[in-house]
Amino acid sequence: MSGRRTRRRLLSASAASVVAGFAGCLKEEVGGDDPLLGDPEAYAEVELSSANAGGQIEPPVVHLVAGGTVEWVVDSGDHEIVAYHPDTHGDQRRIPDGAEPWSSGELGPGDAFDRVLDDEGVYDYVSVPYESAGAAGSVVVGWPDPDEEPGLDPPSEAYPDAAKDALERRSDRVRALLEEVHE
Repeated sequence: MSGRRTRRRLLSASAASVVAGFAGCLKEEVGGDDPLLGDPEAYAEVELSSANAGGQIEPPVVHLVAGGTVEWVVDSGDHEIVAYHPDTHGDQRRIPDGAEPWSSGELGPGDAFDRVLDDEGVYDYVSVPYESAGAAGSVVVGWPDPDEEPGLDPPSEAYPDAAKDALERRSDRVRALLEEVHE
């Protein structure tokens, strides 16, 4: 597994310099007030835990280049990482048109699940066992038009309040960044 991570980190470092140049062409200091957004990476790791009986996703938002990989790694608790999509979880599609929804299956401490995201857009997901505690996250891929992203729509009323709040907070941050780029 360490060889896999080393390759990903090398790819991440190589892509970061290309992406940094691209972001600089778009607008200086894009996302400067939000360290999790504005500098897409080729690889991002998200840690999952069950701190204080509530699921934690850290960081809650990652920004990838198209074709980048996000890897969820379980630190503690049991998790299932699922795309918000009628085929996998919930009644609302919160991933780009044409993107395939996913479900990790049950993951325990030390387990990992990764996903390559080729399509530009906003992908919202949840750790199912901790959805009621607000364990919902977002992956932004590339620089999509915010007005065309279902992941930036208001969350379904059917979701638990904590998940809706988490999704709304992230959507506000992501929308602000993308509107800044698309001015």
